[in-house]
Amino acid sequence: MRDPVVYRGRRLGLSRTTATRAAWLVLLLVAARLRLLAPDWDGGIAAHPDERYVLGVAASVPLGANVCAYAPDFPYGHLPITLAQVLVRAAPGHDPLYAARLLSGLVGVVGVAVAGRLGRQLAGSIGGLLAATVAAFSPLLIQQAHFYTVDPLGMTLASGAILAAQRRRWELAGMLGGLALACKLTLVIVFVPLLITALVGGAPRGVSSGGAMSPRLPRVGLGAACAFLVASPWSLLTPRLCWRGPLQQSLMAAGHYELPYTMQYSGTLPYVYPIVQMGLWGLGALATLSGALGLLIAIKRLGGLRRAVAVPAWSWALVYLCIVGGVGTKFPRYMLPLYPVWAAWAAYGIIWLWGQRRFAGALLGVLTALTTSIAGLAQIGVYGQPHPWIVASERLYERLEPGSIIGIEAWDHPLPVPLPAGDVSQFVQRTAPLYDDESTQKSSALSDLSAQADVLVIASRRGYGALARWPLRFPETLEWYAGSLHGRSVEVYTRCPRIGPVAFSDDPLRDAGLDVGLTVAQICGTRWAVRLPHLDESFRVYDAPLTLLLWPRR
Repeated sequence: MRDPVVYRGRRLGLSRTTATRAAWLVLLLVAARLRLLAPDWDGGIAAHPDERYVLGVAASVPLGANVCAYAPDFPYGHLPITLAQVLVRAAPGHDPLYAARLLSGLVGVVGVAVAGRLGRQLAGSIGGLLAATVAAFSPLLIQQAHFYTVDPLGMTLASGAILAAQRRRWELAGMLGGLALACKLTLVIVFVPLLITALVGGAPRGVSSGGAMSPRLPRVGLGAACAFLVASPWSLLTPRLCWRGPLQQSLMAAGHYELPYTMQYSGTLPYVYPIVQMGLWGLGALATLSGALGLLIAIKRLGGLRRAVAVPAWSWALVYLCIVGGVGTKFPRYMLPLYPVWAAWAAYGIIWLWGQRRFAGALLGVLTALTTSIAGLAQIGVYGQPHPWIVASERLYERLEPGSIIGIEAWDHPLPVPLPAGDVSQFVQRTAPLYDDESTQKSSALSDLSAQADVLVIASRRGYGALARWPLRFPETLEWYAGSLHGRSVEVYTRCPRIGPVAFSDDPLRDAGLDVGLTVAQICGTRWAVRLPHLDESFRVYDAPLTLLLWPRR
């Protein structure tokens, strides 16, 4: 067995044993179970807007045609569209939503395997199993595998490129990097570690460099160019048309212009916010801290910062965190490409500690795997309950008469959703202009809506959660929320991550300074609840929204 790339402690000698192979098989089967469970988690209402947008573009563009010509402002790469087009045409006349989600789940399983292989490269056989365990049960990785968006595919391809570079397979690294770029523009960052590795020179001690520096970059470049040309030819043939959307998306991510769904990041700290969210409901607190520990320890064990930077897995973690962790828009999914390598560095840190203090290392490893597994299993608990928007919609159809006025929030999902139980068109939906600047006209519109609406629908935390971060800018709107909650009868619909009678959730209402007089356990409908600190809205707003129906008091 070849020595691990970084870890040079006592060889564990388990990689070829039956027990280790069985453990890998079990881990991958568990990862598949966690990701392929409940592709109908929203009953087919397409609760995630990016999914329906991507699939809608795929259905409207002929296979092989220029996506940019049909959707000029399409903000992502073309590889996810091509895969979705194959699904659309494989079953004409059928909704490809569930099939696309299953594909995303399978991609997520590959991502777990890549994380485990990176862990084995860095920390030996046991480290590989530990990294795969952390990735398999990561709540965010499980959640994202249930969505057909560009992020899971981009994560797996970018992480695969780093693994290939770690193993000095430069053409493969370039090809996977090119395919990752064909998913999302920001993944061009994956080429930075490859460039650094070539320019800084020198592989970790005991590892073949795979050739001199001079042929490395051409091999990477050739692989990347060929893969990108095949996956996204129109980006090269019509660059002005195809790069406009991704560049606009990059400007939004950098915080150069404001949208309602980016307002939640007012006052959040760069680097601190994404790392804290990773610890709260991304990888888990101990896995996040262990990953940081592993990155720091690697500097010393590799012989200084220069040699550490020459390791692709180390420079990828540093460069990606420095660039993406500092942007103004801090969606947790933006950090997704970092998760497999972070899990590997967590394993490295734990194995190092085990080599220094056996008991402490073993305890940290067990607690890391346990805490992340609890969070991952709790996330799966979400999908065993009906989606709140469906349950709330059924209630609206049951209680409202035709012609009733429903007040809904701007930029959130309008309820009721279309169901066999009723027809949305029988109701009058009026939108609350929540994100407009405060004015007499806005105050009048909100007051009129409160007076006329037969029910006010707060579909998720998106509105009050974001505006509460701007108390000086939206004081009257926040007063309207508080008055609506206190002046009306409130019905709560949600589903929380849970394991048996214990739920795990933050309290977005109280975080926003609002109150409906219920504990977290009562909101979640469980006997007990672990209240978490404030979570990013995207951890909950699509698959586990907190939905409120506000009825006039009788």
